[in-house]
Amino acid sequence: MRVLFLILYPGAAASPRYRVLQFLPYLRESGIVCDVAAPMPDKVWTRLTGPGRPAWGGWYHLHETPRRFLQLLQTRKYDVVVVQKAVMTAYWRGLHALVRSAARRLVYDIDDAVHLCPPHPLHPPWSWLEDRAQVLRLFREADLVLAGNRWLAEEARAAGAKAIEFPTVVDTDRFVPGAPPPSRYRIGWMGSPSTTPALGLVKSTLDSLDEAGIRLVGADPKRVDCPRAEVRPWSYETEVRELQEFSVGLFPQPRDTWTLGKCALKALTYMACGVPCVATPYGAVLDMLRDGETGLFADSAPEWSAALERLRAPELRARLAGAARAVAEERYSLRGAAPKFRACLEELA
Repeated sequence: MRVLFLILYPGAAASPRYRVLQFLPYLRESGIVCDVAAPMPDKVWTRLTGPGRPAWGGWYHLHETPRRFLQLLQTRKYDVVVVQKAVMTAYWRGLHALVRSAARRLVYDIDDAVHLCPPHPLHPPWSWLEDRAQVLRLFREADLVLAGNRWLAEEARAAGAKAIEFPTVVDTDRFVPGAPPPSRYRIGWMGSPSTTPALGLVKSTLDSLDEAGIRLVGADPKRVDCPRAEVRPWSYETEVRELQEFSVGLFPQPRDTWTLGKCALKALTYMACGVPCVATPYGAVLDMLRDGETGLFADSAPEWSAALERLRAPELRARLAGAARAVAEERYSLRGAAPKFRACLEELA
C-alpha cells in the first residue's frame, strides 16, 4: 500500500509532527510505503514564522500555492491520500474537488477548528476566490475523518462525515519523567509564539508568586508581560529536558470556539513527563484530566494562585504526576495509537 501525507506545515511545526511524522517509522516497518509532501521547505517556513516575524499569510500563499498544485498532480499513484489539517492555508475555490477527484481513497485529519476559518485567509482583491466552506465539503467527501478531539468529531459528523475521534498522542518512551524531580519549585509553560497571549490569563498570578522560578519555553519574548520570567527558545532536542525541569506545568486557555478545536497537547506533554498540570477547565483537557486526581483546574486568578500554592507540597505533586503519567501511557501513547492508525489506512486500501 502507498500512502501520501499532504501536511499543511513542514515538520518543524507541532501539528504535522504529532499527527503524521511520528507514526511513519511504525507504518514503514509494517510494509506501508509512506511519502510526505509539505507546501514549502522547513527553511522557508522558519523564515516566515516565529517571534518577531511580520504578518506572513500573503507570503505563505505565494510560496505554497504552486508547490502544492504540483504535489496534487502526483496523488493518483497512491492508494490513500491523507490531508492533514487543510489542503492549503487559503481555501481556494474548487480545491477540494481537485483533491477528491485525484485521490482513490481520501482521509482528512483535523486537529484544529479550521472548519471555522482558513489558517491564513485571502485578502482583497483575492478574497472572492476563497471557499470558506471547503473544509465542510472535505468532511462530507472524505472516506474517513480522523478528528483530534471529541468536539471536532461531532462537528465533522454534523457536516455529514464518517468521523472517528483519534486523539493526538505522544511518544511516552521519549517523553518520560525526570530523575530525580527538580529541587527548586519551578512554574513552567511550553508552547509556541502564537499561543503566548494565553499567558495573559495568569499574569496577575505569576506576578504574585514568591520564591518560585518561572520558565516559559517557546514564548514570544516581545509578548511576555512578566519581568520575572525566564524565556527560553523551544527546540526539539531540548524540549523533554525542559519539561523535566518543571515542577508544575501551566495550561491557561481562552474560552472561545477556536480553543474547542485544540487537542490539549500542552497538558499531554506535561502528563507524560510526570509534571502536574494546572489547566483552564475547557475543551479537550476535560477529557484528559481529572481535577484533584491527575491534575488541577483553575478558572480565575484566586483559583490559579491557590492551585500553585497547593502544588508546593512535594507529596501532592508526586501523586498527581504518577496518576497523570499512567493516563498518558494508557490512553495517549504513540505505542498504542500507531497500530490503530495503520488499521484505519489498511481498511480503506
